[in-house]
Amino acid sequence: MGTPRNLLWIMTDQHRADCLGYMGHPAVQTPNLDRLASAGVVFENAFCQSPVCMASRASLFTGRYPAAVRVRGMGVLPPSETTFPEVLRRRGFHTAAFGKVHFTPEQYTLQELRSDVPSLDWRRYAKAAGIPPIPEDPFKENYGFETYVGCEDILKGNFLAWLRERNAALAARKPERWQADGPRDLFVSPYPSELHSSTFIAAQAADFIQAAAGGNVPWFTFCSFIAPHHPFEAPADQISRYDIKSIPLPLQKGGVEPAFIPSPGSTAIDDERYPEEIRRRIVLHYLASISLIDDGVGRLVSALERSAQMEDTMIVFTSDHGEFLGNHGLFRKPSLHYDETLRVPLLVRLPGGCAVRRRVRSLVELTDVHPTLLGFLGIPVNDGVQGFDWSAGLRAGANIGREDIYADMFDIMPQRFGKRSGPYMAVQTLRTENWKLNIYPTAGSQYGQLFDLKNDPDESKNRYADKSCRKIRDELLWRLASRMFRNTDPLPFYLTQF
Repeated sequence: MGTPRNLLWIMTDQHRADCLGYMGHPAVQTPNLDRLASAGVVFENAFCQSPVCMASRASLFTGRYPAAVRVRGMGVLPPSETTFPEVLRRRGFHTAAFGKVHFTPEQYTLQELRSDVPSLDWRRYAKAAGIPPIPEDPFKENYGFETYVGCEDILKGNFLAWLRERNAALAARKPERWQADGPRDLFVSPYPSELHSSTFIAAQAADFIQAAAGGNVPWFTFCSFIAPHHPFEAPADQISRYDIKSIPLPLQKGGVEPAFIPSPGSTAIDDERYPEEIRRRIVLHYLASISLIDDGVGRLVSALERSAQMEDTMIVFTSDHGEFLGNHGLFRKPSLHYDETLRVPLLVRLPGGCAVRRRVRSLVELTDVHPTLLGFLGIPVNDGVQGFDWSAGLRAGANIGREDIYADMFDIMPQRFGKRSGPYMAVQTLRTENWKLNIYPTAGSQYGQLFDLKNDPDESKNRYADKSCRKIRDELLWRLASRMFRNTDPLPFYLTQF
């Protein structure tokens, strides 16, 4: 098994680990991703380091923790950080991104810069964000991406220009709520599949892959979809692929007693209890948006096969965080650290298909993706990376995995633009194979969740105040403090005392 020449990294947003055919979902239609999984390494227990887009992506693309890269929730990724595409570009790769990168703020771009086109030029945000300048470096332009066609949640200028060329009237259409008194973010897309933003993103990436065939330069393509992030929308033709009666209702579960969750997190509990019809409809639209992404994955794989690059290309698929989707009576991603929002899909398919094919049940973090991919590519891991490189163990068929995973969210960052809204607050999580502890460090010691995952994998019974669990709670608190200490930024390296 040789070293991959190219890398295709496919990413979704707010995608639960279990909403894939190869992860056992009974209804979702993902044949193309299932095919990749059948010939690759499936990580069944991969966890993000923060269940919010920008912090998770900053951590994922640097192999470092959100606090170390100073993206604690939302923000701007400092250009001094070394990103995955920067490393590859310095090694001679043509690096390209299509879709949602989200290293820079959307609302600020739209309202202050007056642009609906995403930008990766950190200079446009540096002064307002208090980011110190760095020396000019062409490899750090656009965080290492040489080619970039962005399309993000509210910054869809590139997509709309593409759409107007094909159907100007359609570009002016606005979505309508599924029900007038229902959730404001539940609707049928005004665009058919062939003219949807998910198709636009996949098409741009596929065209780049096709054009790179026969060249002398290795490439890295990042194809990042906005979906299935809320709003819960999908084209009518995708929705019609499903029989709504076959859509399983989300389990309500438990473990979300307001007495153990401080405000504003506790406000998410009562506000999201929709009737059965709405809950099932939300799940339907969510799954339908994933099916459209899977169609895009098929388009990417076809581009690789048509251009004879499939067996030279490593393929990665993951997401930045999950979605409650009705479990625990919650929707979207409030700062409540249950596995539904922390656990994400992760698979790696190496050239040669079944050369490395297995399912990994042990715990891994998204911080591990950056160093592991560099290991598969035969590239030394850059300084400051905090994740683990599992590539050698995976090639050798050895056991790999962590003893525990860490995740957090911050709510004490200084702010210069906009207002905070929604049920987002400071949370810290330590999860082992059998136990999980959540604490709220800015609230009080009376708040928290403790779950016995071995006997209660649904996290439905909070044992935080259970006196019989005091010993394990204290042990996990110590381990959490230890992880926080070990997660401290290792840079700059210690050289000598004198």
